[in-house]
Amino acid sequence: MTATVEPLPTGSILLHVGPYKTGSTAIQQSLFDQREALAENGVHYPDKWRRLFREGHSLMQFAPRGLSVPPISVWDDFAAGIRARPETVCLSTEDFGRLHRPDRARKIVADLGADRLHVLAVARAYHRLLPSHWQERIKGAETLTYDQWLHQVFEGDDSMNAYRSFWTSHDMERMTTQWLEVLPPDRYTVVISDDSDRLLLSHVFEHLLGLPEGLLAPGGNANASLSANAAEVLRRVNLAFTEHGWPDGDRRALIRKGVVRSLQDAGRPAYDQPMPALPGWVQPAVTERSRARVDAIRSLGIRVIGDPERLLPPAGDPGDPEVRIPEAVSVEAAAAAVVGALEALFRDRQSRRRAHSRRTPPPAEAGPALSDVDGRSLARELGRRARRRLPGSR
Repeated sequence: MTATVEPLPTGSILLHVGPYKTGSTAIQQSLFDQREALAENGVHYPDKWRRLFREGHSLMQFAPRGLSVPPISVWDDFAAGIRARPETVCLSTEDFGRLHRPDRARKIVADLGADRLHVLAVARAYHRLLPSHWQERIKGAETLTYDQWLHQVFEGDDSMNAYRSFWTSHDMERMTTQWLEVLPPDRYTVVISDDSDRLLLSHVFEHLLGLPEGLLAPGGNANASLSANAAEVLRRVNLAFTEHGWPDGDRRALIRKGVVRSLQDAGRPAYDQPMPALPGWVQPAVTERSRARVDAIRSLGIRVIGDPERLLPPAGDPGDPEVRIPEAVSVEAAAAAVVGALEALFRDRQSRRRAHSRRTPPPAEAGPALSDVDGRSLARELGRRARRRLPGSR
């Protein structure tokens, strides 16, 4: 299907809006890693980080727990710089996949230029997406079990965080309609995700941006899934943070940037279990929502890459009769969690020390710090310091 996708006109701005858990991290990492090669092919990709992090939060006037909301000027200044660039530009942030106010879509189009902007979104099958999305919430600060979370998603309403966070991002008809109020249908593309083809999204980007085939092939998994056991460990840690009222900033520094990363790097130990299939009680609701989404995609008049029927769950799948909460975790996963927290703690201490040293210059007569010298030099330094303390020494 991607072979028929024509490159965008030179000077276009391709805005990838995710949404969450649809392969965004992998394609963002590839684009970021290959930004010099992209520039050689006439495509600009911002070089601050792999996604528009602060810029997206600025426009949305939202930030994850533990972070402050950037002023709107962060987005305004960034957008003005992008609009001034004559070459093709590629931008990516999942935050724009959860727009729930039409005025923000209008602002994005006005700031980047309706004459240049093309929006790309990805639709992933709900039965594949739901376990991944719950895990992502757990990596944040979610305390609901998988089954409790699913009940809120399919039986709740906008007053519930689980319902609101999922459907704000993954109600394709609602999300697409907001963009179609400010962009013509031929400027909006939906890619139908295929979990069996990990190169699909990279090929789509390569074709749209006129890049050599294979340039954006993903490397490692930049946002690897956790085992069910490791996810339960994190959920209980989230509960502890909530019960004790510990600061969100500390949780982000120690858990999100420490424990989670270490668990992802460790992979899934043989003892731990993968995420279970969807429970049987939710299968009818998933099938109904999936069919409605397929029908909506076909009726919106937008460009679709891939077969929307792939979004339907397997026929006759009864699901798991019960979702069991793991009560044990492997030694490997437990060790990875502890090591991750310690590494994050030490990184934070080192960062504080560096900041302090920049503010407080060392005394002019001071020798090297003991922590900065090797064994042989350490012996000499100890001798030097001892001689300085002897009576009559100079």
